Amino acid sequence: MTENEFLNVKETAEMLKIQDSTLYSYLHYKQLPENLYRKIGRKVIFIKQAVLDWFYSGAELKKRG
Repeated sequence: MTENEFLNVKETAEMLKIQDSTLYSYLHYKQLPENLYRKIGRKVIFIKQAVLDWFYSGAELKKRG
C-alpha cells in the first residue's frame, strides 16, 4: 500500500475542488456512497480510488434523508 491510497477530509475536498464544510455536510446528511469512506471513531478516511471512480462515473449524491 502506498501513502496516497487514503485521504483525509481536507485532502478529499481539495481533490474534488470543494470546501471542507461541503464535504462534512455531505457526510452528515449521508449523501455520499458508503463505499467511498470508512469511519474510525470520529475520524473519516476516504479511499482515493473509490472517490476517483465515483467522480468519473458522474458523482451523484444521494437524496438527503
